[in-house]
Amino acid sequence: MALERRKLLVLVVDRDDDLKRKTGISTPLIGFEENLKAAQALALSDPEEADVNAMFGALRVYKELVDKFSKENVEIATLAGEESEGLEADEKIMRELEEVLKVFKADGVVFISDGVTDEFVLPIISSRIPIVSVKRLVVRQSESVERTWLILGRYLRLAFTEPRYARIFLGVPGLILTIAGVLYFLNLISLPLILTAIGLILIFRGFNIDQKILGIYNWFINIFRMPPYKQLRAFATFVSIILLLAGLYVGYVSALNTITTVYPNPPDPSTYIWWWIDKIPLLTGSFIVGSIDMVSVGVLISIFSNMVYYLFLREQRFWGTIRSTILAIWMWALLKRTGVMIISTILGPFEEAQINLLIIIAILGVVTMAVTLTVTRILRRFYSDYFKPRKKDSED
Repeated sequence: MALERRKLLVLVVDRDDDLKRKTGISTPLIGFEENLKAAQALALSDPEEADVNAMFGALRVYKELVDKFSKENVEIATLAGEESEGLEADEKIMRELEEVLKVFKADGVVFISDGVTDEFVLPIISSRIPIVSVKRLVVRQSESVERTWLILGRYLRLAFTEPRYARIFLGVPGLILTIAGVLYFLNLISLPLILTAIGLILIFRGFNIDQKILGIYNWFINIFRMPPYKQLRAFATFVSIILLLAGLYVGYVSALNTITTVYPNPPDPSTYIWWWIDKIPLLTGSFIVGSIDMVSVGVLISIFSNMVYYLFLREQRFWGTIRSTILAIWMWALLKRTGVMIISTILGPFEEAQINLLIIIAILGVVTMAVTLTVTRILRRFYSDYFKPRKKDSED
């Protein structure tokens, strides 16, 4: 049906019935004149009332539609609910809507809203008649305030009336304060300690730390229920993290030991900044030499566990783990030799053999990676029936 042939109802809904409470006018109001008189009466009664904007806005929309179509095809009406804005209000709005539709058999509704609360009735209206358009007429400042107070009021109401929320917002803080008060009264705990304990509890709950700890615990428990290849991957990840942290710590200690061995009385870093900046290459080389072995082993363990995991799942990412293994071994040798070269160059005579060895390792690594890439591509095609392709699989 074309829009020009439809009968449109311009509808305003005052869900909390401010109109009757402030002017004594009952609803439903049908027709331009009745709505104009009611809007003027409400504006005189309370100029700051948001429903005034909606009613005058609806009158303007009505006139625009009448000019565009015809007076016979357009009507305006105002409905109201109850002050409680609950089930009774929605039932009253439905009854008044039925009355209006008996007088004016509309094909669609142009809904004029004054804010958030009135839009709660949109499902009620749409269940009875199609909504062609929704137009919100609300002062911007009052809209944000209305939203804020509406949401805040809901949560406060839940905190005091809903048992499961009351236990959290009232019960838990009350229990903590009661225990803290009793302990303080018995001189078993001091006030700063009470405040510190309460602060830690709030921090744990506010940043969701307790749930994260519980999640880690559940993850650890679920490891024992996993299939063997998933258990291998989980424990390998755990071991890799330990080796990574231990390797970084060993590298840090190794760097400090190198400095104290070469310079028995190093100056204060806060005073002699440039002296320490000058020793960054030595610190870097010592750190690499001290940490690279444990870090590389941790990375290789993680890659190997993924290799077994993808092999059992028959995923094509298995071939990527083979290339990652070769790359990790190459980087291990390259970084280890780089660290040794830096230390030997700074502390000892310049050795050209160290540089040549580093170059050889770099070239061999590139050649090995090229061979590995070629071989894995061939094997991937050869074993294509065994491994399942991934969705949106890219060429590895």
